[in-house]
Amino acid sequence: MCVVATCLRLNVAFFDMFPCPKNKIFITNELGSGLVLQYHCHSRDNNLDVANLQFNESKEIVFADKLGRRTRWTCLLKHGLYMRYYSEFIAYRMANVRRYGAYREWIARKDGIYVIRNRNPPPTFHHIHVISNVDDNDII
Repeated sequence: MCVVATCLRLNVAFFDMFPCPKNKIFITNELGSGLVLQYHCHSRDNNLDVANLQFNESKEIVFADKLGRRTRWTCLLKHGLYMRYYSEFIAYRMANVRRYGAYREWIARKDGIYVIRNRNPPPTFHHIHVISNVDDNDII
């Protein structure tokens, strides 16, 4: 048992000696001109502050998968009057093996949230939850 623990520690140290490309999550606001998107993203090890994105702004989150613990980032997006329209989702989940250079872009639009995985367009509709049920004629 001691030998296994020693080998595991050496393995972790070996992987940390040779850094690989980091994983990235982007949160993008495409709700429309003048509409603010509020976001709060967190993982087990990191908790980003609640912040706002103006129209056509993006937030980049850069991180690496951890050995021995499955990395997972959860995000909460809100918008509208008093931030009453919201959706919480898992923005990234580590696979059975470490990923290097994984890319996830989450795009908030009036009709929902779209995701681009590893820069392969077109964006696919991810959530059936509508992030906004406000008509274009309504004032927000």
